[in-house]
Amino acid sequence: MYFNLIKKVLFLGFVVSLTACANFNKPLTAENFDAKEKLYESTRNYGGLISLYRDSLKINDDPNVRYKLANSYYIKGDNQSSILYLTPLLNSQSPLATQASILQIKNLIQLQQYPQAISIANAMLQQDSRNAETYNLRGIAFAHMGRLSDAQEDMGKAREFFLNDVTAINNIAMLSIINNDYRNAVDLLLPQYLNGVKNQRLIHNLVFALVKNNDTDYALDIIRKERLNTSPDDLIAALKKAEKITAHE
Repeated sequence: MYFNLIKKVLFLGFVVSLTACANFNKPLTAENFDAKEKLYESTRNYGGLISLYRDSLKINDDPNVRYKLANSYYIKGDNQSSILYLTPLLNSQSPLATQASILQIKNLIQLQQYPQAISIANAMLQQDSRNAETYNLRGIAFAHMGRLSDAQEDMGKAREFFLNDVTAINNIAMLSIINNDYRNAVDLLLPQYLNGVKNQRLIHNLVFALVKNNDTDYALDIIRKERLNTSPDDLIAALKKAEKITAHE
C-alpha cells in the first residue's frame, strides 16, 4: 500500500500550476454569482463551482466562465469534460487561446497522451518562444516518456523564463530522483525547505531523496516536524524499500 502511494505521489511530484474558480443557485445576479464563487473557491468546492458555471453558461456563453468551468473540471480530475468545454476556446482568435492551450496540455498529460501534449506545446512555442509554463509542461511530458535530457533542457528553459522558483526547482529535483541522483535532489530541495518553503510536493520529494541518500535522521526529523505520518519509522522503512522511480510511472 505504501509503495503504490509513494510511487504515485513522487512522480506526480512534478508541479503544474493550478488555478481555481466557482458556482450557485437562485436567480444568477452578478452579486449572487460573485458571492457563491468566492465561497466555493474558499472551501475548494469544485462540484459547486462546476454547477455555478454551468448554470451561468446556460444563460450566457461567456468565454471567461467557460474557461473557469473547464479549469474546475481539470482540478476535480475529470479531464475529458475539461477538454470538451475547453475546445471552443482553442481557436486562435480567442483572447483566452493561450490559457486554454496550456490547460489542454495539462489535461493531455493527465490522460497520458504525451505526444499530443508535446505537439500542442511545440506549436505554442513557435508562437511564443519565451513561455515558461509551456516549457515546464513539455518538460513534464518528455519526462513521462523517458526523454530525460529533453525534459532537463525544457525545465531549465522554464526557470530561465521566470517560472515560479519553487515549481521549477521541484521539477528539476524530480528529474534527479528519476535518475537516482538523490544527493543532487537534496541539494536542490533542502535550501528551499530551510528557507521556509512548505510546498507539500517539495517536502515529500525531499524526504524521499533524504531516505534514499541515507540521511534517515534528517528525514525523520522532517516527517515529525511536518506531521507527514503518524508512524514515521514505518514510513521510513517503506521509503527505503520503494522501487526506483522511472519516467514511465
